[in-house]
Amino acid sequence: MLEVELLAPARDLEIGTAAIDCGADSVYIAAPKYGARSQAGNSFDDIKKLCSYAHKYRAKIYLTLNTILYDSEIKEAEDFMWRAYEAGVDALIVQDLGILKMNRPPIPLFASTQTDIRTPEKAALLESLGFERLILARELSLKQIGEIRRATSCQLETFVHGALCVCYSGQCYLSQYLTGRSANRGECAQPCRANYTLVNEKGEVLVKDFPLLSLKDMDQSENLEALIDAGVTSFKIEGRLKSASYVKNIVKKYDNALNSLLDKKKCAGVQICRSSLGYSIAPFTPDSGKTFTRGYTTFNIEGRRGDWASGAAAKAKGEYIGEVESVKTNAKGFVTFSYKGDKRINNGDGLCFISKRGEILGQRASSCSGASVELFTKSSEIQRGDKIYRNYDALFEKELEKPVKRIINIPVDLSLSPKGISIFCEFLKEPLFFDIEGDTPQNREKAEEIIRGQMGKSALHFKFTVRKIEGELRFYKTSALNAIRNSLAEELNKEIIAHHDEERTVKIKGTPLEKEVAAAAEGWRNSAPSNYLLNCSNSLSCSLYKELGIVSPAPAFELEQPKGALLMRTKYCIRHQLGLCPNDGGKLYLLNGKNRLALEFDCANCEMVIKAL
Repeated sequence: MLEVELLAPARDLEIGTAAIDCGADSVYIAAPKYGARSQAGNSFDDIKKLCSYAHKYRAKIYLTLNTILYDSEIKEAEDFMWRAYEAGVDALIVQDLGILKMNRPPIPLFASTQTDIRTPEKAALLESLGFERLILARELSLKQIGEIRRATSCQLETFVHGALCVCYSGQCYLSQYLTGRSANRGECAQPCRANYTLVNEKGEVLVKDFPLLSLKDMDQSENLEALIDAGVTSFKIEGRLKSASYVKNIVKKYDNALNSLLDKKKCAGVQICRSSLGYSIAPFTPDSGKTFTRGYTTFNIEGRRGDWASGAAAKAKGEYIGEVESVKTNAKGFVTFSYKGDKRINNGDGLCFISKRGEILGQRASSCSGASVELFTKSSEIQRGDKIYRNYDALFEKELEKPVKRIINIPVDLSLSPKGISIFCEFLKEPLFFDIEGDTPQNREKAEEIIRGQMGKSALHFKFTVRKIEGELRFYKTSALNAIRNSLAEELNKEIIAHHDEERTVKIKGTPLEKEVAAAAEGWRNSAPSNYLLNCSNSLSCSLYKELGIVSPAPAFELEQPKGALLMRTKYCIRHQLGLCPNDGGKLYLLNGKNRLALEFDCANCEMVIKAL
């Protein structure tokens, strides 16, 4: 049976719980430090609570310990790993390979996307080192994913939704260079969303003050089947800084999509299932256009270029509403506008106006009457012809606030006798017997109806479906049947958690074999090593790199910033996006304040490089 997983982000305990309720099979969350989002730390008490909640559904919790580490932090990082293990965490997502040499608990290690996994050779090396899962680079095509699948046997995970880093993750030093805040330390200042001016070698301005490095968000919801066929089993949603409403909406969208896909594959005879238990009942219809989005792209999944740039919308612009027809000031002095479009704007909606020049203005709707909207402002630069987007849907947000239920449906078989009731189901190691007396029924159909009805009601997070009733039919009091149902639910809850704990202790890979590691390391060293920058930030990682044949590993950029350093390598190409490829007309530079960055174009690999000057 092939298990597939929907993996959701969680900024905190509340959002993690909501993600599980909405259908996530697993959740990734950060400890107080060393997660790649410094603003999304959590206490180990909260992590323990989230693990306890998740394990009721056989859902899993992964801890992000995916920053590079300094020597002074090694002991604290070791302590964090053990505390995570004791809290019930199911795996660690790591970037710093020095962790392989640390004193760590018996817990699976996942290679973060920050380890820059984009070739079969790199993937094979990381698997040989003991990683049980590889989180692939977002830039990979289906063909490249398939090549990695054929070179490895471990689990493969890929991002399917959310923000796109313009650079290969783990290889971006632009934030560190411009602001002193390292992306590899969880402090990215998001310079890819900032405005830049593009000039040629003559100093002529080609584009002025524009977010030239900002990409649209990813949406692979239509490519889930192709990704499964390529070898991916974990589908990851980006967004550990996103709100609860965003996570609920997007998780439910992919939960529905995966369930429909699995039903289709099961009908075709494929043995496939979700990795956790239960189904989610939500009071809203998910719509990814109604929450944070810079517009969507499938990026490089087909192995060809498309319109990947977000344009002026480096921040969320939301769903398209229509066009401004007229603007005026009403009797109260507030700006009002009329618009043409099929979608209705409601009181409290957040709106984004984009002018013909690409300028963006955000406003909030105060009072709406048909196609006439009053804003919370007495002055505005909105003009006729501006495009209108809604980046906050007040009515939809209210729908998302309603509680979501997750239910585990358990088919049960009952065997009745004068001595009591025996209950059989797949999650019990042996039948559960209840000593209960019952009378001979005067109406057998009514007696069976009562048994099925009372046993079929919800208890805890379970709903029981009686498949068959065998033995001597009896009439039981509803109170007695209710007590049996509740006791059964409590026992199943214990069994499911115990089974999860048992699996957690045995599914750990053995010690890597030196010969396998050496062979994989040689293959990696011979596969375009110039494309990889080693984040050698501590003595343990440096020692490991030397064992892998890197004689003099360079120190991490955060420790030493060489002149003319490579700051970013990306599949996105400004020259191509602007229609200047292949005839570039000379060298190009990005200006950002006093900073001047050189663009280079590796056309053989169809990549762009940004270097410091």
